[in-house]
Amino acid sequence: MFLSRPTIRVRRFSLGFVCLAVFAQDLTIKTNVPLVQIPVTVTDRKGRFIERLEPGDFVVRDEGVPQKFKLDTSDTLVSPVAAVFVVQASGISAAALAKIQLVGPLVRPMIGDGGRAAVIAFDSEVEIRQPFTSDATKFRQAFEGIQPRVIKKARMYDAILEAAAILETRPLGDRRIIFLISESRDRSSHAKLGETIERVQKAGIAVYPITYSAQKVAWTARPEDDPAMPGGPDYGGAVVELGRLGVPNAAEAFAHATGGRHQGFTTFDGLQEVLARDANEIHSQYLLSFTPPDSSERMFRRLEVFLPKRPDAVVRARPGYWPE
Repeated sequence: MFLSRPTIRVRRFSLGFVCLAVFAQDLTIKTNVPLVQIPVTVTDRKGRFIERLEPGDFVVRDEGVPQKFKLDTSDTLVSPVAAVFVVQASGISAAALAKIQLVGPLVRPMIGDGGRAAVIAFDSEVEIRQPFTSDATKFRQAFEGIQPRVIKKARMYDAILEAAAILETRPLGDRRIIFLISESRDRSSHAKLGETIERVQKAGIAVYPITYSAQKVAWTARPEDDPAMPGGPDYGGAVVELGRLGVPNAAEAFAHATGGRHQGFTTFDGLQEVLARDANEIHSQYLLSFTPPDSSERMFRRLEVFLPKRPDAVVRARPGYWPE
């Protein structure tokens, strides 16, 4: 079986150690070949993407051992996006939600042709607001329908596990991504951070946290942004929340552990810019693939990717994988 020249110029973004087909332009699809696939973002020190790199520019190490690998670009791979937008809906996030509710129209351009997205909201409960779809109207309605409920509880880890579960139903060839739009710390999940990170790593999911400070966003909000709070945001309550800074920064941990990127926003314009940067990144990565060494161990294996000939390059890739 052969694939014709792709019409969608995007890069494959599968993150897991999986047995799946190698999709490449005008190449036979080979099945049952175990691959470790590493999406790699390469920029200069000003954050500009570095293009036209070749295999000889990269070095890949698995537990310190150099690996022979295949380099793919958007010219050789086609793979649809499967994304879940996981949105905090706590009452303390009311000012941020007034901005988040407006991003529905931005989802369709982010996932591209052939892509699918779902929407999950979480506070003291986790709710699938919209199953996977490519319908722009449903995206808009899903985001507009997210309303603040329970004031402070926010089960971030539980919501990410739910997102992982529905992403696992997507074909292995999909680029599995979670866009987490929330505060940077969990509030009352049953799950723990470590087990949640391991789950998304094993499922081949990249997590892109887009976080806000409930305190800072509240200062930028207008009273009319939150009709449920007639006098405007509760600034006194927001100050009390500063005591939560001792809680682990889960957003940063998810980004580092999966090869995603953690960014923040305060205004709606800032949120739009973050979403645009994330979309540009996931379609501008290099994909490095290699056959892993035989091993009876099922422990996490460390990966390293670097460009010895380009000391100016800033390289970001996931730190490792779990053998299957």
